[in-house]
Amino acid sequence: MQAPRNALARLARTTAAAIAALAAGCAGHSSVERGVDHVAGSVSSSLDGAVTDFREYAIPVDGILDVDVQTFAGDVIVRGGRDTGGEARIRVTLSARHGRDRKEEAQASLEDVQVQAEVQRGGDVPSLVMRCSTSHDEAWLHQTDIEIDLPELRRARVRTRDGKVFVFENRGGCSVETVDGEIRMFTPWAISEDVSLVTRGGQVVMRAYTGTCGTFDVECVNGEVKTRVEAGDWRILDRRNDHDTLRATLGTCTNRITIRNVDAPVRISSVKDPMDHGSIFSSP
Repeated sequence: MQAPRNALARLARTTAAAIAALAAGCAGHSSVERGVDHVAGSVSSSLDGAVTDFREYAIPVDGILDVDVQTFAGDVIVRGGRDTGGEARIRVTLSARHGRDRKEEAQASLEDVQVQAEVQRGGDVPSLVMRCSTSHDEAWLHQTDIEIDLPELRRARVRTRDGKVFVFENRGGCSVETVDGEIRMFTPWAISEDVSLVTRGGQVVMRAYTGTCGTFDVECVNGEVKTRVEAGDWRILDRRNDHDTLRATLGTCTNRITIRNVDAPVRISSVKDPMDHGSIFSSP
C-alpha cells in the first residue's frame, strides 16, 4: 500500500500548491477577485509514460473582462459568451513527459509547475491575468493546456509556444503569439481594434462579423493567404501583394490587423455568419 499512499501525498501537495499560488497571485485585490469557489486536481498516467494533472478554478466576475494569458508551453482556448453563472471558469491540464521509465519522477515534477490567476482592476474594464511557469530542470518536458470560459470577453492577449490558441467571441482586439501551433480567432462581433496573430507551422484563421475594419498587413512565408469579405470598402492596391502577402484596407478605420505565419496558410473572413463553419478551412 506504500505506492497509493505516496500518490495521495503527492496529489495533496500538488493541490495545496495550486491553492497557494492562486491565493498569492490575488493578494492586494478585493475579496471578489480573491474568491475561489473550488479548486480541483487529479493525477493520472498514460501508457506512453506521460503524467497528467488537471486543476480547475472558478473566480467570481462581474461583467465584461479582458484576458491576459502567458504560459511557457501548451494550448490556450479562451471562450466568451458562455453561461458560467457569473464566474471565470478555468481548467489547466499539466503534462510531464519523462518517459515510461520515469513515471514517478514525472509525477513529482508537476509540483514545480506554478499556476497563478487573478482579476485585476485599474483599467476601464477588469482583466483576468493568468501566468503559468515551471522551475523544473527539464522544463521542456512540461506543458500546460488552458481553457477559460467567460460570460463576456472584450480583448484577449495570449503568449505560449508549442500549442494552438483559439479565441472565441471577443468584442475587441486580440493579440496572440505562439510557435508550432494553429491560431483561430472567431467572433460574431465586428472588430475595429488592433489585432496581431503570429505563429509558425500552424494555419491562422480569422473570422469576424461584417463591419470589421482596419488596415491589413499579412505575410505568410511558404504558405498562402485567402480572404472573403462580404461587405465594406475592401481595397487591395499594394503592388507587393501576391499569393502569400496581403496589404489592404477595409473601411475607414485606422486600427492595424497584423498576421505573420510560416509554412502554413492564412484565412481571413468578414462575413454575416462567422460562427457558422466547419472544422476544415480550405477556403475562408
